[in-house]
Amino acid sequence: MVRLLRILACALAVVALVPAMAHASNVREYQLQYSPVVDGTQSLLIVTAIVDPAASLPTSVTVPVPAGATLMWSGEVLGGAAEADPFREASVESVGGMDLYTFTVSESRLAQVEVYLGPATISGSRVEGGMVWINPGDEVPVSASVVAEPGAADLKATPAVSGEVQTNSLGETLHPLGGTRLPAGGSYAIEVSWRRGGAGDGDGAVLPILLGALAIAVVALIVVLARERTKVRRAASAE
Repeated sequence: MVRLLRILACALAVVALVPAMAHASNVREYQLQYSPVVDGTQSLLIVTAIVDPAASLPTSVTVPVPAGATLMWSGEVLGGAAEADPFREASVESVGGMDLYTFTVSESRLAQVEVYLGPATISGSRVEGGMVWINPGDEVPVSASVVAEPGAADLKATPAVSGEVQTNSLGETLHPLGGTRLPAGGSYAIEVSWRRGGAGDGDGAVLPILLGALAIAVVALIVVLARERTKVRRAASAE
């Protein structure tokens, strides 16, 4: 079975993003998990929107991703069996360099969108990838991490790795890049490269690292499990 990992454009002028600003007002935090190499070619981006506890459910949530990305899944994360995470049909509009996926959450305060981006650049044994995420709404905390394939060595990242690197039993590593408060129209740019070490492929266990500073423990746990939940959902849908 194809293994899928679970968390571009220049920054735009704020005026170009004004039509979309209202969408993000009920989001407390966005978390980005960027995997430059999936199955040897594609790259994967998982964006999790944490809905403000003060917002009443059901509520409409907008999850922005880089324009032109291929949607793989959109829905709610409930925290139980991954197969039970409800898919939500999303509407999409393009604003500047971002595609904004909007859907209604009624059971959870975690909205998630998974997309494929373009492939990383591979030159010899060197892998290079990057992306830019632009905030289309009100000022909001944004945190990110990068997932590197097994055997990755000499990893260089911008922003710099800011926390403990986690490694699972297959050698996959998750590198936290830290967080920031992004104003409307602000951008979070990620650049990463590493040298391939030739380690084998396989289905990955969850990497036990939190992508952001969340106050509620159950929310933190669910976000940690993002990649594993992606794998289980895809396996269930393929049956």
